[in-house]
Order: sequence, then C-alpha cells, then structure tokens
Amino acid sequence: MEKSTSNSKGIDPMLILGKAVDMSVSMRGCDFPLGAMPMKIQCIIREANDCYGYPVDYLAGAMLVALGLGVGNTHFVRLKGKWDESAILFMALVGRPGACKSHPLNFAIRPFSDIDGVNNNVFQKELAEYNRQCELPMKERTVTHPVMPVNKRFLISDATPEAMMLIHSHNLRGICMWNDELAGWFK
Repeated sequence: MEKSTSNSKGIDPMLILGKAVDMSVSMRGCDFPLGAMPMKIQCIIREANDCYGYPVDYLAGAMLVALGLGVGNTHFVRLKGKWDESAILFMALVGRPGACKSHPLNFAIRPFSDIDGVNNNVFQKELAEYNRQCELPMKERTVTHPVMPVNKRFLISDATPEAMMLIHSHNLRGICMWNDELAGWFK
C-alpha cells in the first residue's frame, strides 16, 4: 500500500495521480486495471510504455509475475481460516507473432536474471574450490569435509522435472519457470 498524505480538504494527491495515470493509459485503448497496481509500478509501466512502446497489458502482467517472484514463499495469505496461499502466479501472454510479448517479459524479469548471473558466477567459483578441495589428500585440505555449494536462483527454463525438483529443493523461496514460448512451459 502506498503511503500518501492528505491536505486539509481530505484530498489524497497519490490517489489523484494514480487515477490520472490510469485514465491516461485507458485512453490509449488498454483495458488492464492499471489503477489496481501500486503507484510506483504504475509509473514504471507508463514510462516503459512511453519510452519503449511496450503494451501496457503485457507489461503489467509481466510485472505481476516479477512481483510474485520477488515475494516468493516469504509471505502467505490465510484464506477461510485454514488455507494458506503464497504469491504463486501462472501467466501466459497470448498474442499474434510480433505483438511485442517477449520484450515486456524480459524487461520485468531482468533484475532477477541479473541476480541469477551474479549468483551463478559465485557458484562456479565455489564449485571449483569444492572440486579442488575434494581432489586434495585429507591432510592437505583446508576444510576436512567440503560441502558442495548450491546455486541460488530465481529463474529456470528448459529443465526436466527431475532437475526442477533438485533446483527447487535448493531454492525454497521459490523459482520461476520461464519460457519464451508457451509450448515449452507445457513440456
């Protein structure tokens, strides 16, 4: 929820700005309820629409996926007193070829792919050290029983069910199965 201040007449400037942003996007033919998004996300979506021409509905959907991925399994909502739900979201963008579906998805997920890249570099270094330690005789090791490192990640694609299970067991916060083509997701 966005924090805002009201003036002496009870007018909420953040609410007015949100409605203005929502109206400006609606006037361009978008039916996505952009006003339901937090103000900062609305501004990112509007800027990306203005600068890159990304369709608002595709980008807003992609941002929902990114927000769900960021929250992951860290928070749950309790429904009906005993049912807990996490921020799991299944989304498929459907449109004609060339309708600019991939670019908004890549834009929204880029922070996670950047983090995955950094984490993978760290993992590769730790794995090389692990392998080096395992090859040394016991008396020459700096660590008596080396522990195999884990590759922390947010995104996976083109993984077998067995590989997904292993990856998920190391990333209990949650992962995003990411495919650029819908057919790949069903595999």
